[in-house]
Amino acid sequence: MPSGPIVSRRLLLAAAMLPWLLTGCDTPNPAMDFPELTFAHKPVIRLNVAKIEIINEYRMPFKAPNVEHLVPVAPSAAAERWAADVLKAVGTQGTALFVITRAAVTVEELKTKSGFQGLVSIEQSERYEAALEARIEILDGTRRLATARAGTTRTQTAREDTTPNQRAKLWYTLVERVIIEFDGEMRKQADNFLKDHRR
Repeated sequence: MPSGPIVSRRLLLAAAMLPWLLTGCDTPNPAMDFPELTFAHKPVIRLNVAKIEIINEYRMPFKAPNVEHLVPVAPSAAAERWAADVLKAVGTQGTALFVITRAAVTVEELKTKSGFQGLVSIEQSERYEAALEARIEILDGTRRLATARAGTTRTQTAREDTTPNQRAKLWYTLVERVIIEFDGEMRKQADNFLKDHRR
């Protein structure tokens, strides 16, 4: 059996190598910072109502294939920030509701090659889809005066060698693209269907 000093030296060597081994593992960096998704720099939508309420009807499943609970900025959070930055109440009566009905990010496993070809090639192995749907309702008490709806969907594939940090960046960019596209679409719908309630 190894003597006491030999065992001690082995333990010291293992302890010294541990940090190096851990740095070789690619785990998500909890300190990763992503730019804030904000629309404060964009023109506001001025609504002739006394107040605006933001309602999130979407409920995260917290199970596959949904992954929106894992992304740096969930689509629902981005949509809520959009409404807070863009929708402005400038009237004396009535209410505008911003209602989020869908705000999902899902993953689909893609078929990859097997055998030798699979060993020597790096393929796209996952497809992520981000979808956002919401509506703006103008209410006078309980009476609905007008509604504008918008929705957008974007997809992005990931290679089978994608690291956790790269995947987090992919998710962030995907949600960013969705909310930017949503902004443009909802502005068009507001111009078409809420024109009598704008200022």
